[in-house]
Amino acid sequence: MNDQLQELLTKVYEEGVAKANAEAQKILDKAKAEAEAIVEKAKTTAEAKLAEADKQAAELKKNAEGDLRMASNHTISALKQKIIDLLMLKSVDAGSKASFSDVTFVQTLIKEALASWKDSGANLSLAKSLEGKLDEAFLSSIKQSFGGKLAIDFNPQIKAGFSISPSDGGYKLNFSDEDFANLFKNYLRPRTAGILFES
Repeated sequence: MNDQLQELLTKVYEEGVAKANAEAQKILDKAKAEAEAIVEKAKTTAEAKLAEADKQAAELKKNAEGDLRMASNHTISALKQKIIDLLMLKSVDAGSKASFSDVTFVQTLIKEALASWKDSGANLSLAKSLEGKLDEAFLSSIKQSFGGKLAIDFNPQIKAGFSISPSDGGYKLNFSDEDFANLFKNYLRPRTAGILFES
């Protein structure tokens, strides 16, 4: 009987151990599967974050390169404009100032500008700097050609040259060194840019 009891105890013990081992193996398998799932999820998340970081880095690089390109183009354009402006300053501005310092040139310009105003009458405002430089004979001759319809004054606000307006004062045309320089610059600037910077 002892043997049977011992056999029964051994059998119960072995079944319990087998059951416990099976249960432990189940728990281990489940834990292992969960751990693998967690690792796989972490790996997927890390890969997604790396891909997003790469995408953001590429976008930042693209934006930075675009900004650099735009800044360099703007700088080159500003430099070209500065070079053209310096050339215009040296050539056109200096030439205009010299021309308007020449009394004979100014007298010729005044005669030509007034030629189409004789019938209606006009106001002629001369630069204060021309007072005493234009001879009285010239001023008298242009007044006579207008038959008393020309008013002449010397205006301290005009630095160089003169302005003409109709007798009714509806508008005014300016003939100064700056006006002529600006007029010439408008025509010369594109041509100068073409000569300097186009191949």
